Amino acid sequence: MSRVLFRQVRRLDPDTGTDSIADWLWDSATGRAERAGDPAVRADRAIDGAGRLILAPTLCDLYVRSGEPGHEEREDLASLAAAAAAGGYSQVAILPDTEPPADDPAQVDFLRRHFPAGPVEALVLGAVSRNCAGEALAEVSSLLEAGVVGFTDARPLANWALLRRFLEYAAVLERPVLVWPCFAPLATGVALEGDWAIRLGLAGRPAQAESVALAGVLELVRLTGTAVHLMRISTARSVEMVAQAKAGGLPVTASATVHHLVHASPDLAEYDPNLRFEPPLGNPADRAALVAALEAGIIDAVASDHTPWTYEEKTLPFSQAPPGAIALELVLPLVWNLVREGQITPLRAWEALSSAPRRILALAHPLALVLFDPDKSWVPGTDTLHSRSLATAWLGRSVQGRVLEIF
Repeated sequence: MSRVLFRQVRRLDPDTGTDSIADWLWDSATGRAERAGDPAVRADRAIDGAGRLILAPTLCDLYVRSGEPGHEEREDLASLAAAAAAGGYSQVAILPDTEPPADDPAQVDFLRRHFPAGPVEALVLGAVSRNCAGEALAEVSSLLEAGVVGFTDARPLANWALLRRFLEYAAVLERPVLVWPCFAPLATGVALEGDWAIRLGLAGRPAQAESVALAGVLELVRLTGTAVHLMRISTARSVEMVAQAKAGGLPVTASATVHHLVHASPDLAEYDPNLRFEPPLGNPADRAALVAALEAGIIDAVASDHTPWTYEEKTLPFSQAPPGAIALELVLPLVWNLVREGQITPLRAWEALSSAPRRILALAHPLALVLFDPDKSWVPGTDTLHSRSLATAWLGRSVQGRVLEIF
C-alpha cells in the first residue's frame, strides 16, 4: 500500500463538478483522493503540481480496434494495452470485427484472457450478427454469458429487418447497442461532398449517406423503444437529427471520433492517407457543429476509434488507403487543445472522455486517477508511441499535453 500527496494540483471531477487547485492525498488502499488539510500529512511520495498538473478520473473509450487476433503485425493486445495506459485510459471497449470476430464466447474469452494485467481493463463488445456480416443473429445469449459489455457489428447497416429483430431482443438484455448509421449505397466517396472535395479532386460522399441511415435507426428506436448509442456522428445534419431525437424523448446517445472534432476537409490538401476515415472528415461547418454539440451535450462522448495499420498497408494514395488511424495516445491532448481554445469547458471535456462513456456502457466508476500535464510538449514517433502502428497524421508533429501516470 502507498499514499501519494499531490501538492497544488488541479482536481477535475465531472461527477461532482469539482474544478479546484488544492493539496490531495491518494491512498492505494481505497483508490480515492481526498483533500489533504494538514500540510505535514505523511505520505510515501509527494508530487508538486505547481497549480498546473491535472488530477482527474481515468478515461474510458467506447470503441477501439485490436489487430489481435488475426493481424498482430498491426497491433497486439499488449501494445494496445500499453497505448491505452499511455493515453490515460483504464477501460477500452474492443470492437468485435477481429479475425475471427467476437461472435462467439470463445473469442470473447480469448480477448479477455490474453489482455495484459495492469491498469487497463479490456471490455469486449459482442457482434450483433454472425461474422459481423448482417445476415443472421449471433448467439447473443451466449455472448452475454461470456461477459460482453455491449453489442455492435461496427459496420454499416445493411439488414434493417435483422436490426429491428435484434433491438426487440435487446430490450431485455440490459446491455447497450452501438450502431454506426451509414447507408452503404450512398457511401461511395472518400471525402464529404462540398467545395473542398471538388477543389481537391476527391470523390465526394453526400451527407445523406449518414443522415438517411440515421433516420432509419431513429425510427427503429421509436418502434422498439430500445436505447441505442449512435457511433461516428460526423455531420451538421446528423447533429440536428440527434438533437431533435433527444428533445423528443428518444433513448439515444451519440459519440463523435476525436478525428472529426479536430480535423476537417481542408486538412486533406496534402492527401495524407492517415486522414482517410470512415466516415470521411466533415467540412468546416460540420466540424464546428460537432464541437458545439459536444459542449452542449448533444454529442455525449468522444471516442478514439483507434484503428492500427502497418506502414505498408497505410502508405498508399489517399483514395486507396484503408480508413482509420491510431489515436489512444493522442485523444486527451487533442481534446484539451479545444479546451485551451475556449471551445469546450474543462469539465465537459473530461466528462465526454470518462464518465459519459461509462454511463453509455453502464459501467461502475473505477477507483483510478490519471495525472495529466496539459503543457508538456512531445512529438509522436517510434520512441514515444506505445502502439505498434504509426498510422497517424500527428507523426513527427509537436503535440501539447501528456499523461504522466495512472494511479
